Amino acid sequence: MKLSMRLILCFLFFFFVRDILFPSIPCFADPPAVLPDASGSPFAFPFSSDADMAGDFKALAPPLLPWGPNTSGPFFTGTAEVEPIGSWYLEPFAYDFMSPRVSNLSMPMRLAVGLGHNLELDTYLPLEQNWVGPPQTPSGHSASYFGVGNTHFEVKWQLTSDGDVYLPLAMPAIALSFDFWVPSGQYQNLNPQDFSADQLGNGTFNEGVFVLVRKHVKPFMFYLQVGDIVENPSTVGVGYEFNNSISLNQTPNFHMVDGNLLYYAGAFEHVLNTEWGAGYLLEFYGESQSGQNLFFGAANAPPFSFLWLAPEVEVTWPHDKAFSVTWGAGVALPVYQSDYPVTVTPMGTVTFYFNGPFGYRGM
Repeated sequence: MKLSMRLILCFLFFFFVRDILFPSIPCFADPPAVLPDASGSPFAFPFSSDADMAGDFKALAPPLLPWGPNTSGPFFTGTAEVEPIGSWYLEPFAYDFMSPRVSNLSMPMRLAVGLGHNLELDTYLPLEQNWVGPPQTPSGHSASYFGVGNTHFEVKWQLTSDGDVYLPLAMPAIALSFDFWVPSGQYQNLNPQDFSADQLGNGTFNEGVFVLVRKHVKPFMFYLQVGDIVENPSTVGVGYEFNNSISLNQTPNFHMVDGNLLYYAGAFEHVLNTEWGAGYLLEFYGESQSGQNLFFGAANAPPFSFLWLAPEVEVTWPHDKAFSVTWGAGVALPVYQSDYPVTVTPMGTVTFYFNGPFGYRGM
């Protein structure tokens, strides 16, 4: 008993002396000390808190927009803003390209991940469902085919941020995107009995560079995208359908050279309700393939061009600060076409968005 009392008194005396003579020495119950690192800035030791780690990564995130509602956005026009580090979303699309003789239901699955340093990585894995009927097939016959199309990769680099979301003439957000397509869709050894319905890609490696612009002017948003796509030469067989969706190749082992492809799109968006991301859009989209390839000389694939106009609607539900789902629907209507079929395109999309610590969706 006397030994126990002595130990207790010694223990109390130790902490009394420590607090009087050495008040800066931490005990096990004290919070971690803050010590300078090699650069002179403080860091937590031995462990960093969540707030400390958030501060370290905050420099990687783009500036927070004072008005940046969570919407589905346009279908063909990209946005110049990148996702912050820690934020990502999964967005399946559905485009049904319908003309009098064919239906091509394209369902690209988009995964976008914020990388930090104003960079974003996007990948698109498309599923394709083709149907063809007369006059491309004999009377009374049709064919359908399902499979994977060409895979698309994109790296987006944001150059500027929106200067002021309340001033129309303030600096817009501007970005560059570098795109690459892999011919993962079937394009060779086509079955004549499928009447080209089993063609799921154009068989070319493609490289593209785009300029993207986006300007907020509450409650409106304006989008613009212009770019050029270089399509590498490829060898195709009989029954291959060229990019103009009309002409078929009739030459075995044909060395195909496509012309340069000009891509342009823009959209006007009116956000009616910021909390629900409800609004409508009016979008234009066009392509023009020339008779000349930038790197591979004269093209032997037929040139074409078209312009579409697309009214669209959008809404967000459910939504909170960590997770939200946006829905969009519309239809692209033909305005002009040259050596291209008259095509009507119903469209739909849903975005599953996971907001990171620096995200601004749903605000």
